Amino acid sequence: MPKSAQREFPAAIVVGAVGGLAWAASMRGMMAQLAGFESDFHWLGTFGFILVPGTIMGALFGWAFARRIAGRRRGAAWLTLAPLAMAADPATLPLLGAWIGVGFLFSGRGRRWVRLLTGIASLVLLGAVPIAAAVTVGVSTPFHAWLTIQLGALLWIPALAELALQRPWSDADQGAIPEQAAVGLRR
Repeated sequence: MPKSAQREFPAAIVVGAVGGLAWAASMRGMMAQLAGFESDFHWLGTFGFILVPGTIMGALFGWAFARRIAGRRRGAAWLTLAPLAMAADPATLPLLGAWIGVGFLFSGRGRRWVRLLTGIASLVLLGAVPIAAAVTVGVSTPFHAWLTIQLGALLWIPALAELALQRPWSDADQGAIPEQAAVGLRR
């Protein structure tokens, strides 16, 4: 691997961490809007269960994407478990599994029936949560429609990262940085 790619790993991790923090803060803000006046902010709940784990998840995604661009396959499978950084709250486990499951569905790895079973259940969960929220709060006002759209979009961000990370490796991913990516990394 070129030394320039190795030097870019810390930058990718920082970018991923900032993105993860922004995602987690947005998720917490959406949760506060959904709960309404009953929403409380606490150090442990807000920071320990949402913001810090979201930052860690983003950093792991950044690291995973940097490794993929550099063509480093070894250990790549472990980094697809980045959403498990959010497991500080065990109630989130079905959602974390759904994010990983969506990526697994399109990964091309493993038995097809296992990918279909896991992936379809994951897609149903990721679709059902915003629909349940829409039914619960209604979408008759612009605020509630926005809230439902925000929830759906935030739920799909980690799932889309998993889709990109778990996609099958191509010949271009065999260890050489494509010229366009190398130019982008050096800037």
